[in-house]
Amino acid sequence: MITLPLHLMPLVYAGVFLAAVIVLWLRYDWRRERRRRAMWRGLSQCRLCAEWLRHGVDAKLFRCPSCGALNEKNHFNDI
Repeated sequence: MITLPLHLMPLVYAGVFLAAVIVLWLRYDWRRERRRRAMWRGLSQCRLCAEWLRHGVDAKLFRCPSCGALNEKNHFNDI
């Protein structure tokens, strides 16, 4: 059994509680960021009419449904 002086017990309790809160906070933030990235994946903006559209992840070229312009997937027009 672990013996602790009475004056150290509140400090240990506060430390364990704070560590649990930080771990839960980091886990929640990691999951939220992963969901946000998945939501924006495959979303691009048409270069001609500036409408936002969703395209296939593997598609190199995709056509805008509103103006019919061909757009290419690159890192500059993706979010």
